[in-house]
Amino acid sequence: MSPGVRFIIIASAAMLILVTFSLSGQVLPLSGEQKSSMSPDPGSTSSPSNGTSRESSFIITVIPAEAFARPGDPVDYTVIITPQGGFHEQISLQLDVDAKPVFKGSYNAGMLKPPYPGTYEYRVVVPPQAPAPLTVRGTLAAEGGGHREVVYLVLYTIP
Repeated sequence: MSPGVRFIIIASAAMLILVTFSLSGQVLPLSGEQKSSMSPDPGSTSSPSNGTSRESSFIITVIPAEAFARPGDPVDYTVIITPQGGFHEQISLQLDVDAKPVFKGSYNAGMLKPPYPGTYEYRVVVPPQAPAPLTVRGTLAAEGGGHREVVYLVLYTIP
């Protein structure tokens, strides 16, 4: 394989990873669009307090956690933040991706801000030049208010 072809494959995989797992809402090349909708906490009857108690936390859910797509196909992701115990702090996202043997990296994936619960929708398009087959594994860590949650994601590009 020539160095030029090797570079294109690595660049395509890197672009695929950035596009597919960018949960920050930042506009990246080919990143699609982000929509967010926040609904009031139906179980909450008190106003937010200043600070977070030790019992407060959150649950992060990403749907789908596992996806299959062909190069050029869109993939829709939904990220749901569910507060526990009155949680109302910012949540930072850190993404580690591994597409062995093509690419491995770690990214600051942005910040989510209250109010919660919140639902964030992302549509991403797998780049048409992405290699297939390829398995891209992602670990999304969400941290805020002294609490940390981890979600494992997998994207399979198929020919």
